[in-house]
Amino acid sequence: MNLSRKRRRELRSLRGNAQDLLDQQRVVLSQAGDVLSQAGHQAKLLSDEHLAPRVEETLEAVRPTVDRGVATARRAADSVRRVTTPFVASALARTIRTLDELDNDDAAAKVRGFGERAGYLAPVKTKKKGRVGGIIAIGLGVAAAAGVGYALWQAFRTDDELWVAPEH
Repeated sequence: MNLSRKRRRELRSLRGNAQDLLDQQRVVLSQAGDVLSQAGHQAKLLSDEHLAPRVEETLEAVRPTVDRGVATARRAADSVRRVTTPFVASALARTIRTLDELDNDDAAAKVRGFGERAGYLAPVKTKKKGRVGGIIAIGLGVAAAAGVGYALWQAFRTDDELWVAPEH
């Protein structure tokens, strides 16, 4: 596209004006950011001076009521727990028995685990197998006791040769 010299000059002038306008807008936006930053700082200071004490006073006034409500809710939950615990434990035990009768050991174990974790059922005590270490420890204990017994017997036996008559 061929433009006349006059049009090119006007377009260059227009481009220069647009660039000047953009530069001015950048400066204005930078100054606006600084003003906003200062305004935020002042708002924080005003909040700390005026708003925070009022909120703190209100919280201190409301705190006893909230504490009473929380205590009441806890007492109610404890009483409900005391009343419902036997029923829940019984239902869990019946469920476990039924699952055992149906030979569904996995489901019974999961229900039993839930009941134990929740505190409704007492943990099932498993018999511990005797291990070699325990047997060795018992054997060593018996051997030590026998050694102490033999040493005591040797110390207190009545052997005439060991006793020397006192000479007066």
